[in-house]
Order: sequence, then structure tokens, then C-alpha cells
Amino acid sequence: MKTSNQTNLHCDRLYQRSIQFLRWNLPVLTWTVISLSVLKCEGTSPDPKTILVPLLVAAEPNTSANLGGNQSGSGTETPIGVGEIPASPPLLNEVTYITNPANPADDPYSTKGLLQFQKTSVSFQKPVPANTEINFYFGKNNMALNPDGTVTNAIETLKRTTSNFSGFTYLCDSDKKYKVFVVAKNEFGIATKELRIGHARKCADAPKTPAFFGDCNDHCIEATKEGDTIELTAKFNLPVQGSSLNLDIIGYSPRSLPETIAPFADLEIPIPNAGFHTIKTSFNIQNKELLCARVESTLIMGQPFQFTITNGYISIPNE
Repeated sequence: MKTSNQTNLHCDRLYQRSIQFLRWNLPVLTWTVISLSVLKCEGTSPDPKTILVPLLVAAEPNTSANLGGNQSGSGTETPIGVGEIPASPPLLNEVTYITNPANPADDPYSTKGLLQFQKTSVSFQKPVPANTEINFYFGKNNMALNPDGTVTNAIETLKRTTSNFSGFTYLCDSDKKYKVFVVAKNEFGIATKELRIGHARKCADAPKTPAFFGDCNDHCIEATKEGDTIELTAKFNLPVQGSSLNLDIIGYSPRSLPETIAPFADLEIPIPNAGFHTIKTSFNIQNKELLCARVESTLIMGQPFQFTITNGYISIPNE
């Protein structure tokens, strides 16, 4: 049989454990009593899972619940929104634009045009940070893009971010070809797009090669393209033997101040035979800063007398 002292020690030990249990689990027991009271007031029986969750959380004194993160940074949940923007370089879609005539106040001689980039002109294949830079560079054929995204020989520059880009309008000379670089840059990398564009006025209806101007049963110009070269051929069909045939051809700028594009070529025959007579010239499309070329041929015949001028505009494709 246990002695009275052993009994007292056992009771004392049980008492101390009970006190320790209450100290460790008092918050949990208090929460459980409140939960049971609420459920009882609502007339709902307690769900065992509802009681079990706080008990499991508090089973170890050093355990913390990671609901949205803690100071240690371990076991955190990703906050809403983070992760929607990929940590990768920007990926530009094709850049769009529209053209319009310039305002009369800016264009008293009808030689100007507008290149207009709307707010929706620039877009990305994936979301990008709001501080992603959007840079526009306008220039001519000598403008160059460097590997780090910088540009040399730009005529005009526009710098914005994705959060404040609202569009841009560039006033330019009509019928000239401009090079435009669009550079998107953020901490993850660089994306670029290049455009060769312009506002067409006299070049608006210029056909691409092959093309014909005039009547090739009489006097005409034929334009053909081989590689980077556009060849211009003036043709005249003489019905009978004549005298003093003069046939020429030239290609020049569509602008108000002519600039030679295709060299002047001239055919002179004192006594031409009946049939076709031709004269040719050509130009290379590389480094041409015009949207089109004006081509012109003049025919002068002594006998039978004839004087005609045939002309038109031929489109200069991008090199």
C-alpha cells in the first residue's frame, strides 16, 4: 500500500501538471469556450474540425500560423497581384500608326504631314511593370540603333513610361521616308521595333513595280524591278520612217525642289526607222529617303511632228 507521503506527492505532481496545462492552453481553451457559446446561441452543433484547427495550431508553443507571411520569410503565401508581371524582358507587339495631313497653320505650302501614334499603338505580349520605358526615335536612313538600346543620329526623341504614354504626333515632310525606332526597356531587358514610314502626298497613289505610264502603242514608260534596282524604260512606237527623233527619260524627287534619282538619259536619231525606239535609266533603292520617284519622258519628232510628255510616280520600296 502507498504511504500517505507518496499519496501527497502524487497529488502534488498531478496538481502542478494541471496548472502547467492550463497555462499553456488557456488561450485555446478560452477560444474553444467562446466558439461553443456562439454555436450554441446560433443553434448549431459544433463541427469537430472547427475545434480541432485551433488546437493543432496551439499544440506546440513555438508554432506560428503563416497566414499571409511572417517576419522570418518562411512558409509565406504570395500576395495578390505579385506574379502577374513576369520577371522577363518586354515583348513588343507590332507598333501601329496612322497618317494625316498637317494643320494648315503648320503647313502653309502643303508639304507637311503627321505621323500619329495613338495610346494603343504600343502594346506588349505580356504585362510589364509600370515603370517600363517607351522611347521613340525619329530619324533618316543614317539613324542607328545600338545593342544597349541607345540611338544615334535621331532627329527627334520621345521618352515615356508605360504608365504615362498617351500617344505622340510627329510633324514631318510629306513624301519622305523616315526611320522610327521604338525601344522598350526595363530592369529585365530591352525590346525594339523598327519602322520605315512616311506621310504620302504626291506619292499616295504611286504604284509598285511593274508599272506602266502612258500608251505603249505610242509613247509610254515601263518600270520594272530586279533585286535592289528599279529600271525605267521610255518606249516610242514610230508608225513610219521619220526624221529628228528625240526621246529622253529621267527619275527625280516628287518634292517641290527636284532631286535627281534616276540619271537623265537621251536618245537622238536623225532619221529613225519605223518601229519601237527605247531609252533606259535606273536607280538603286538603297538609301533612298523618298517614298516614290517621279518619272518623266519627253518625245519630240520632226517628221511626222509629235510632242508628248509622259510621267507618273513609282513607289520606292523599303530596302
